[in-house]
Amino acid sequence: ASLPKTKCVRNTLRTLHPINSSKFEVEMGEEEEQNDDFYIDEFGEEQDIDDEQELDGDEDDNEPGGDEGEVVDELGGGGGGADGVANKSYYPEWSWDHTRPWVAIRRADAYSDDQIRQLAAQDVVMLEKANGMKTHGSIEKGTLAAAKRIKALNSKVKILFYLNSMVHYGGYEANDNWNDEWAMRTKENDFYKWRDRLLCYDHNNTEFREWWIQRGLEMVAHDEIDGIFIDGIVKTDKKFLPVKRHGLAYFQTARELRKRLPEGKLLIGNGLRAKTSNKNSYRKHLQYLDGSYLEGWCVQERLAPTLDLMSYALKIGRIIMLNAHPLHYDKALFNKMKSLDRRYDFIQKEEYIGFPLGFFLLSVAPNSYFSYRTSVDANPKQLAVFDNTRFEAVMRKLGKPLGDYVKESEYEYSREFEHLKVQVNLQTMKGVLTVKDDKGEEL
Repeated sequence: ASLPKTKCVRNTLRTLHPINSSKFEVEMGEEEEQNDDFYIDEFGEEQDIDDEQELDGDEDDNEPGGDEGEVVDELGGGGGGADGVANKSYYPEWSWDHTRPWVAIRRADAYSDDQIRQLAAQDVVMLEKANGMKTHGSIEKGTLAAAKRIKALNSKVKILFYLNSMVHYGGYEANDNWNDEWAMRTKENDFYKWRDRLLCYDHNNTEFREWWIQRGLEMVAHDEIDGIFIDGIVKTDKKFLPVKRHGLAYFQTARELRKRLPEGKLLIGNGLRAKTSNKNSYRKHLQYLDGSYLEGWCVQERLAPTLDLMSYALKIGRIIMLNAHPLHYDKALFNKMKSLDRRYDFIQKEEYIGFPLGFFLLSVAPNSYFSYRTSVDANPKQLAVFDNTRFEAVMRKLGKPLGDYVKESEYEYSREFEHLKVQVNLQTMKGVLTVKDDKGEEL
């Protein structure tokens, strides 16, 4: 099958449409909208409003690491120092059998038994903020309770504890020892608040650093917690922050956490972001991270740089966890569907999953994981689609690649595997996944 060559307007102008999502408790027992504000771009893709600022080059001028060329591993702490040749036996399970699934998830009360079975079928589960605090009294206890249930079904699943690098969320037991004096302040000595409502961290404060690091270390001391997921890394160095050189202060905090992380524990972050080039892709954070989650990539001018960035990270032995949503689908029609089974059947059509999965498979290599979902909120009322093992395109036979991806033209890319041929068009953002038989012939 060949890809259609249709005209596509470049994504250079956007209208912001903040969308409200499900709610949960974050501050002083009150309910507040938790899902990060996002807008829908011209391709129907959800984009974090913060990414709009990143696209405009809103980084700090005084960043650590200097040249964004090659990553130099400086750390010798937890899990072998996160270098490309260290022992990676603590990494998640991986093979060429099929696309390897991961998921980010949260539920404010307790997961159902069916949901636990679904989570236990993934290779990596990142237990997002606001897990289980309504049932267990705190996010830490709720996270641990969920982790124990998942591990009881599949001990090989790698479970990550969520730790935000910038935003102070409620619901955590560790907040009992929080001091407001550690919060970031403006020049007028007022609290600087993210989106005008949430306190922000100041990594220049050494007492705060110790509190923040201990939060993570206390959670990974549990056998059921395999590592830490650091969110909001790209927020730490924004020019508009009232504290200058804050990115450098965060970098020092992160290095200290890595140094003290127990052997065999993972440190993953929301730390890579390719824009129009790799010049400011935040790849310096791979110095202390085992790998990175990627979001905000599904914008036309970011696609080729993201592909290069993922390939680079994988070549130096890092983990890649790509986050994807259905593309080109009728969201209004989808939202009217009251059957979860029908929702799964709907968004796994190739016209919706073909490009996100095909794009991922262009660079797929050992230690790369794929997540295709509609929401992180597992509240049954939300009818969220998140179980990657229910998508035939994800679980079908893949096999080893017959080579690297091929750039067929300015926008068209392809790659072949033993059991699959992938074709994607970065301009139309369409993908074709052609299954092969056991003899390697296209079906």
